[in-house]
Amino acid sequence: MSTERKPAPNALWAYLLQKDLPASSDFAATPMIPLMAPVDRTNTSMRMLIHDMQATLEKFSTRVDTLLINVKDAKTEVVNCNRISESERERVLDEISNNSKKVQTELKACIGAPSQASSLELVQKSQSSAENSIQALNKRIDAIQMVLHVFTTNPALSLVHPADRL
Repeated sequence: MSTERKPAPNALWAYLLQKDLPASSDFAATPMIPLMAPVDRTNTSMRMLIHDMQATLEKFSTRVDTLLINVKDAKTEVVNCNRISESERERVLDEISNNSKKVQTELKACIGAPSQASSLELVQKSQSSAENSIQALNKRIDAIQMVLHVFTTNPALSLVHPADRL
């Protein structure tokens, strides 16, 4: 490896390369390069870091801006979709309601007043009178059966003369 260095393109690199050269006891042996940049390396590196940080933050802020714009657009689209779906739901409900009303009016037009209502009332009245008649007949049959039972068990009460029975 050679210890020779190439000439530095600017003063900062020249200074840094000069520092990396092996120290010699002969002060005149090392050429003096005039300083064109600040001597304080810490401040220089800090300025470079700040500049890099500023560039990175600018890139980040542009990305954040585009992201926020995209989020705003997405939010607007969601609101539009909600509005459209709500209006569509209301339209469908209105259509269902209108169709059911049309069906009801058509049924009323076809059926009119229920014709069975008066005949149903007549059937209910006749059914109740038939039930009353059946109950009265049941009471009479029970009474006749009781009288028949009494006459068959007690021959003395019989209306038929004992000689006529045979």
